[in-house]
Amino acid sequence: MSLVIPDDVRDRVNGALDEGFPLSFVAVGADSEPVVSFRGSAQTFGDDALAIWVRGEPSSTLNAIAENPSVAMLYTNMPSRKFYIFRGQAAVTTDSTERDQIWEGQHALEKARDMERTGTAVVIRLDSVQGSGINLTRE
Repeated sequence: MSLVIPDDVRDRVNGALDEGFPLSFVAVGADSEPVVSFRGSAQTFGDDALAIWVRGEPSSTLNAIAENPSVAMLYTNMPSRKFYIFRGQAAVTTDSTERDQIWEGQHALEKARDMERTGTAVVIRLDSVQGSGINLTRE
């Protein structure tokens, strides 16, 4: 089975901040300690990826990705009884078209926190999506 994010999952991810359930990002730092953060900028990116906008330097998130690109993102909305675990490989993108697309795709509240666009665009190419009624793995 090829990995294509279903429309209902896509809608949940892209509407997560409006719902009040931002995605959690999980990586492992160079010291083997977990690096966990909430990502209001989380969004789907194409058929098989997620993206985030990382503000600020230095960044424990960016440092962790540089050390170990294997990451996870979690969506949890218990009132709706929906949850998803996304696993994949994260990479900073310097492609100006991708960077612009990720900037534009994030929630207005997140854009307002980095109006100078000094942040970093990160793409997470998904290896798997599991959760409420879904179990997808990249072939």
